[in-house]
This record gives sequence, C-alpha cells and structure tokens, in this order.
Amino acid sequence: MRKPISTVSCSEVVFDVTFHPSKNLLAAGLIDGNLECYDLNDTSTKLLFSSKHHTDSCRSVDFNSTGDAIYTGSKDRSLQLIHLESQKVILRKQKAHSQPINKVKALSESLVATGDDAGCVKIWDLRSRKLAYRYHENSDFISDMAFVEDKNTLVVTSGGGCLSVFDIRKKNPVAVSANQDDELLSVTMMRNNTKAVVGTQSGNILFFSWNDWGDCTDRFPGHPQSVSSVIKASETTLYTGSGDGIIRAVGIFPNCLIGSVGDHGNDLPIESMSLSFDGKKIATCSIEETVKIWDSDLSHLDNDAFGDGDDDTDINEDEEMESDDADSDDEPEARVKKQPKKTKVSFGKEKEISSGASFFQDLD
Repeated sequence: MRKPISTVSCSEVVFDVTFHPSKNLLAAGLIDGNLECYDLNDTSTKLLFSSKHHTDSCRSVDFNSTGDAIYTGSKDRSLQLIHLESQKVILRKQKAHSQPINKVKALSESLVATGDDAGCVKIWDLRSRKLAYRYHENSDFISDMAFVEDKNTLVVTSGGGCLSVFDIRKKNPVAVSANQDDELLSVTMMRNNTKAVVGTQSGNILFFSWNDWGDCTDRFPGHPQSVSSVIKASETTLYTGSGDGIIRAVGIFPNCLIGSVGDHGNDLPIESMSLSFDGKKIATCSIEETVKIWDSDLSHLDNDAFGDGDDDTDINEDEEMESDDADSDDEPEARVKKQPKKTKVSFGKEKEISSGASFFQDLD
C-alpha cells in the first residue's frame, strides 16, 4: 500500500480540506472553528496562518474563483469570506441559515452556494449583498454540490436520498430525483458534464444522466463502505474516499476498480478529499488532527485493497454507447453528513464576533 508523500499536522480535528485553484496552498476547516492555510512546496510544509472567526466548528471551506479569499461555513450558522493575505473577514452573514451549514460552494466571482443540516440550499449574490434564491427541496442535510458553469446548473446531494438540480438563475428547481433509499454523500460531474456521479452511504456509486434526473441510470457496487468523497481525475476516471479509509481510483464506462492510491490509516473513514490545481496531489482528512497528501499518479496502484464489495457493474449498455457520466464538539462533532441518523440540537444565543465587516445584515 502506498504511503502519503507528506502529512500536515493541524492544531485540531480537521473537518474539510480544499486546494487553491492555481497554487500549492491548502486550506483546512477545524472542529474548533479555526481556518488554517498551508503552503505545500516540494521540500516542506509551512503554516501560512491560523484564523478563528467562527464560534463553533468550521465544517466547509472553499477558495473563491480568483483564489484570493476563502469561504467558510460553520455549525454556528454563519457564512464568511476571509481574505488570504490579510486574514481579515471581508464579508460575513452571521445567521445565513436557521440550521448549521454543512456545505459551501463557490460558483463564480460573485456567487456562492450554501447548504445546511435541514436540506436548505441558498444562493448568495455578493454584488448586491442579497440572497438571490432559496431552495428547500431536500428533507435532510446537504452533503455535497457540483456546479456546471456553462449551464448555470447546481447539482446537490442530500442525506435524504434525493439528487436535486437547480438553475441558479431561476427560483424553482430543474428536477428532484426519486428517493434512492440511501444517503447521497458526494457528487462530481463527468463525461463532459453529461453524467453526475454520486457516492452513497451504502458504498454504491450512482450515475445520473443530464436531463434525465428522475432516477439513476446506472449503479456500480464495489466499495465495502460509504463513498463520502468523489473527485474527477479525467472524463473517465475518478478518485473515491471511503468509510474504510482507502482512496481508490475508479474507471467509469466501463465501470471498474483500477486500484488503490493509499490508506488514510488508523481505521478511520475519509471525510473529505481535494485535488490540487495541477492534478498531482490529493489531500485527505479524517476524524483526526492531520491532513495527508498523496501522489495521484495512477501507475503502479495497489489492486488488493478493494474489500469484499460486489464487483458486478450493472451497466446499461445502451447508456454506455450514448456517452461517448447529535452533533457535539466533544466527540468529533461526528461529521454530520456521514451519520445515518442525526440528533437535532437546539442552539442558544449566538456569540458576537468582534472583527470583520457585516455581511447581508438586512436579511433574515
């Protein structure tokens, strides 16, 4: 089994990681509300800054499109945008959602999407400093998002079992799939954006076809535990992060397990993954204080680490031919999006944060 090429030691348990869009920089959201940013060069890892602007765990992080600032979403229900150089909060919405934020996704230079524990998705417009749209088509936590920019389409997965699709210029959803009787945990777009590839709690990978969102068109068993993260490597290959801690390379159409990139270790599930801008590194985090960096090279992979999952592919041949796709910080907040059943908690009065500018103050 491959070993990581480097390990980043953070100050607390890591919830989410993301690479910079054009540099070897890595941002990590921590359980204590901190945001940490690291410079990853060929010889060493350097902490650039550690900044705490949340009163509770920082669950989701994403660089903006220009890479000069980082969006953060928190259990404290706030959305923030932190400048990379000054580490100051340049935009803030204290109560962006009525429930804890579980996912933040930068859509463009002026638009960002957020999703919460109750299944609500919001689109924020930074130019007008207003909420553009609010969608509540899901009954459970928002786990992941994928954005197709040229079609202004946001594809969203939820613990409630449905895939929802939104044109971010319109107030009504494009489609909401049938319930898949499984928690949908992760999503990426492949095959020239004609296929949405979805990871699930059961370990199945589901395939949805563009403009045929009502139900999955194919499914691929093979992972022995949940598929909590999926990353596109090419139009026909993706990396998966699983509940057994193994990072795998998976081919689609034809569907096959190519090999394992590595094992995060300590019998811990992979909670989040990110691919570097040049496609050469994969960052993974689990319920611990480290981020591991892996070589993404697909040559010489380990073929013996696929567990006991079913290898049957269940491929629709016609489709293939057409495709030339209880939450507490005392016990690592248990990563809400991976829990089959979440314990709802009530929130007291939010603590005030003194630094930074206010964001969308006029909104509820």
